[in-house]
Parts: sequence; C-alpha cells; structure tokens
Amino acid sequence: MAIRWALATAVAIIAVAMSAAPIPVMDLHSDTLLRVIDNGVDLADEGPWPNATLPHMREGHVTEQVYAVWTDSRSLHGIASTGRAMRMIGAFEAQAERHRDQMALARSMAEAREIVDSGRIAIILWLEGGAPIDENLDILREFHRLGIRGMTLTWMNNLPWAGSSTDPRNPEMGLTDFGRDVVREMNRIGMVVDLSHVSDQTFYDALEVTTDPVVLSHSCCKALSDHPRNVTDDMLRALAENGGVIGLNIFPGYLSLTWEPAWDATADSLRAEIDALAEEHRRGTGAYREARRRLIQENMPEEAVVTLDLYLDHIDHAIEVAGPEHVALGSDYDGIGAYPVGLESPANWQIVAEAMRERGHSEEVIRGVMGDNARRVFEQVIDH
Repeated sequence: MAIRWALATAVAIIAVAMSAAPIPVMDLHSDTLLRVIDNGVDLADEGPWPNATLPHMREGHVTEQVYAVWTDSRSLHGIASTGRAMRMIGAFEAQAERHRDQMALARSMAEAREIVDSGRIAIILWLEGGAPIDENLDILREFHRLGIRGMTLTWMNNLPWAGSSTDPRNPEMGLTDFGRDVVREMNRIGMVVDLSHVSDQTFYDALEVTTDPVVLSHSCCKALSDHPRNVTDDMLRALAENGGVIGLNIFPGYLSLTWEPAWDATADSLRAEIDALAEEHRRGTGAYREARRRLIQENMPEEAVVTLDLYLDHIDHAIEVAGPEHVALGSDYDGIGAYPVGLESPANWQIVAEAMRERGHSEEVIRGVMGDNARRVFEQVIDH
C-alpha cells in the first residue's frame, strides 16, 4: 500500500515538473511558530517535520505564508495568554533576523510584494484565537502595532465574548457587544477578521457587523464532511456575498468523517510498534512524529485513507457554491499530525495546481485559488 502511494506521488511530481510554470502560493494558515517556541526548531530546517519551513515553502513556490500566533485558550487566560503570544512573536522576530536573506515580516501587501520581488518569502502574522487580547481593545491595538494583521476570533472553546464551533457548553453562543466591538476595531485598524473555528452564530454575527471582507483561514465544507469545524453551503454563500475567501484545510479529520476513527483504531493496534519508535527517536521529537505518522498511515484500511483527491473535492465544492474568486488555501501545516497522501509538505502545493488543471479548471481559477483571491482580500483590508 505504501509503495503504491509513493509511486502515485512520484508520478504527480513528475507531471508538475513537466507542466506550466509554478504558480505563486499564498497559504492562509500554518502553526510552524508553535514548533519554533515549543520544540526549538529552526525555520531553515530541511527535515520532513516541521512542514512549513523555509526550504519546503520555497520548493512549493510559497511566496506569502500566514504564521499563526497560537495560545491554548483552554488553559491560558488573561495576561498569561497575552504573554505567551508576545513570546511567540519574539521567537519569530529572532528567526526573521537570523534568516533575513530568506524571509521578512509583511505589515501590508505592498510590503509583501516588495519582499517577494526581492526573492524572499513574505510572512504575515496572525492571532489564532482572541484570548491574548484579554478583553481589552488596547491590547488588540498593541498586537497590531507589533505586526499582527489578522485574528481568528476563537479557537476550540468559547471566549467570554465569542462562541466557538467546538465548545459543547454553549454551542449556540455568538458575539457579545464586546465581540462586536472587536470586529469593528479590527475593521478600523486594518486587521482581517478570521471566522474559522467560530460557532455558526458568531459567524453570522460577525458578518452583520463587519464592513470589510472576512476569511475562513483554515476550514472545510460541511456538505462533504459534517464536522463542527466545517462550514455549510449557506455560510459559503454568505462569505461570497461578503467578498471574503475560505482557505481549505488539509487535515484529514475535517476532510472525511471516517478518517479519524480509522486512524485511532490503527494507532491502538500498533501500540507496541509506536512505543518502540518512542524509544528509538525520543517521544515528541520531529523524527518520532514523522515515523509514527508514516507507520499509522501505511497500516490504515485502504477505504479510510484520505488522498489529495478528497482535498480537491472540497476545493471543487467551495468553488461551485461560493464561486471561484472566494476559494483559497489554508493548510494548517504543523498544527496537525497527518495529511492527505500526496500533500505531506508545502513542497507539494504545485501538485494541487496540476490536479486542478486535470479537473478542467482554467489557469485564472487556479491562480486565484493558489493565492490571488487571498491577496485581493488582504489588500482590501490590510492596505486600506
């Protein structure tokens, strides 16, 4: 099974190499800074994990990358969450200085174009979850001053001012009056409102308030996979009416409801082998994570395996419902532990473009999904 997957990916890579010139990629979500601050990795790392490091992005022709500044809002609150986010920004600044010949922080899309024209990757910083602002608009403004240009309003749990899609305590919660003020202030100062992770009510409340286009930076289509993190067709149509974009997430658990139970069952059946890997590589290291992922994936039931084709199905569905100008890429690399076969790294983004060609999409539509749609929204919001 593993050999067949490897051959399929190799064939796809060869096809890409023989096809049209690479398309510049903009990815709306990666958690790689989490790996910098928690695992001590360097953004110039060439290993298989983390994923969205500079060599992998360059190979996949990523020109703009959104890096999330994430804190666990289930355990960190108030000033503790703020401090964690500040430390992550500091870790990025140290990496940006170390690798200033390869990347730079973009505070606007005009700056991003200058960075890309200089041969470097433009990095855009993003708060994932609003806990670090500590219910204080002054702190929101301070994050903006430090270079943050967007914020996912919630993460996995409700905040006092905004409901999350995955908090069972009050799944109907939307925005409070303060939450509406957050959206208004983000519009005013030029921060992109990101509605991935939020409850359906928060989604519609935010659209009612915002005067700017919004994004769903890393979500999938509920019509194809009825996961709470995914969005309905009505939400896709509302997003299109707003002028925003959805970045399609590559996490197999969002792409298919059958994947996660099969993954967990396979992992349970391989407990002894996984324990041996932990002893060989030291649990928690990149080598261990990658070896464990490969072991489980190679032993998954064939019918439960998520491939690049299913990711393309979600792209196609979003295009059909929202329109091609409202669809983008939002990988979630380094925030997830498994990937569709064929999309294990940003180095493979051009395979997505080639697969879209094979499905009959025009070059204009492909370029839009690969980056131009997201750039349009960012220019409208951040550069206003």
